[in-house]
Amino acid sequence: MKARTVSRTTVIGVLLLALVSIVLLRTDSSSATLVEEEMLEPGDIIFVDLYDGWCHVGRWDHMALYVGEQPYAGVVEATYNGGICYTSLGSFLARDEPAVMSVRRPGNMPGRDEIIQEAIEYAMAQVGKTFDFTATATIPLKANEENLHCAEVVWRAYESAGVDLDSNGTLFLYPDDIYYSPKLRPV
Repeated sequence: MKARTVSRTTVIGVLLLALVSIVLLRTDSSSATLVEEEMLEPGDIIFVDLYDGWCHVGRWDHMALYVGEQPYAGVVEATYNGGICYTSLGSFLARDEPAVMSVRRPGNMPGRDEIIQEAIEYAMAQVGKTFDFTATATIPLKANEENLHCAEVVWRAYESAGVDLDSNGTLFLYPDDIYYSPKLRPV
């Protein structure tokens, strides 16, 4: 009888923890915004919450780097079916409707314009590489530059320009790790 009581207590505790987490995620809507081309600058990072706070690793499920007119307004992103690809901004925004989105921009830093340009050049050079399927099946490590996941494309782009956007500095990299970087500011 005692073992059964402990398991019920454990189950109730886990359910309460999950409920509190969901409520907290859903009340953090201050960062969400309607993303339009006019508000974006090259180098901005667009974060996407496809599942309304239900991502198993944080709030943000996907992200992309806005690269401006290259030759048309677009983003570099990592997708399952396209690998690292250049997607028109209109297609990117429409594909994920009605997802919640948020935009972060590099804050004031020495050489900011050059850093952004170098990050964009790095990201564009990755187009055509394969997607890192192990990132979704297991753990998204920052160990392999040959196949990348969405957070890694953006992180490596800025890292190539000398700016580390990983807010916790671990071997793992999730969109939330970049979202909370003190080197970014909300748009």
